[in-house]
Amino acid sequence: MAQNASHSYHANELDLGELIRTLWASKVLILAVVFVVTALAVTYAFLSKPIYQTTVQTLPPTASGLASYNIASQLTGGAISGIVDGGATPLIEPLTPQGTYKTFLRHLNSSSTRQRFFEEYYLPAKGNDDSEAAKQRAWKRLNNELTIVLPVGATEYEARLTLEGEDPHVIAEWANAYVDLAIQTTREDLLNDLTGQVKIRKQSLEDQISTLREVARTTRQARITRLEGALAIAEAIDLEQPPTGTPLITVGNRSDIETFSDGGLLYLRGTKALKSELQLLKERQNDDAYIVELPDVLKKLALLNGISLDPALLSVTTIDRAAIAPEDPVKPKKLLVVLLGIILGGMLGIFIALARRVLQPNKLP
Repeated sequence: MAQNASHSYHANELDLGELIRTLWASKVLILAVVFVVTALAVTYAFLSKPIYQTTVQTLPPTASGLASYNIASQLTGGAISGIVDGGATPLIEPLTPQGTYKTFLRHLNSSSTRQRFFEEYYLPAKGNDDSEAAKQRAWKRLNNELTIVLPVGATEYEARLTLEGEDPHVIAEWANAYVDLAIQTTREDLLNDLTGQVKIRKQSLEDQISTLREVARTTRQARITRLEGALAIAEAIDLEQPPTGTPLITVGNRSDIETFSDGGLLYLRGTKALKSELQLLKERQNDDAYIVELPDVLKKLALLNGISLDPALLSVTTIDRAAIAPEDPVKPKKLLVVLLGIILGGMLGIFIALARRVLQPNKLP
């Protein structure tokens, strides 16, 4: 029993010398396999379509790029102080470079921006197949070709968008267009609130101006009515001029001038004065000069109308490096593919040689 076990052990023991002889005897086969696999690798490396890669790098905006928005937000608050809700309407917080950049990064990495880019740029360039399956395949390709790396940590600011494709000029244009879409969406997001607040305040001031003018018109009409009544009395008593030596009289705590203005003794002014004032009041086309509160409100409205909400004046990021058309492809790496072909060919050749030795032991020396 012990001798049989020992014999089995030695029979299965690897004979290094025999292995070397087997490989040497199959050297032509191994070299042929290496040649074929390497040729296939070279064919793939030189005939496959090259893939290019381009990158856009962004940084936070400068404070000067936010000046237009911040000035507008300050003017919006100051212009309506005490006008809307008695001053209870909250002011719009000024933008900071880091806060604005955070909003931009959120839109840059959002699915909505990616979907918009896919529908406006990527999908139309992939052919006329509108089937749902084709759209899903194109969406998967885009997600594989588009990479966004956001900054991490409080000391990192640079964000990178990388896009791969077969045409270097197209991917450079698309990468810049993608960032432009994120910038446009961020501007709209930030300006919508400011625009709404400006609109509310302008409407409030316009309503106040309208009310002041309506009150002035009503007051003027009431004055005309009182003057016409006083004129009728003065004409009835044939009083053309105020009586000479009319003493100053007081009714309650008011002087005779106030009494005349209220209409109680207004007829004492005489028909001549009453007709002159009536004519002026009836011919008046605009009461603005007689509204004490109106100039201040008009100034506030002019201030709001002067606020510029042009999106081009709001910088939400700084383009540290725009995408350019790359000259050299990143795929395939020809030298690496050839080396892998040689290695894989050698391994496959050795495997085939050993397999033949096991399956056909008598055909090899």
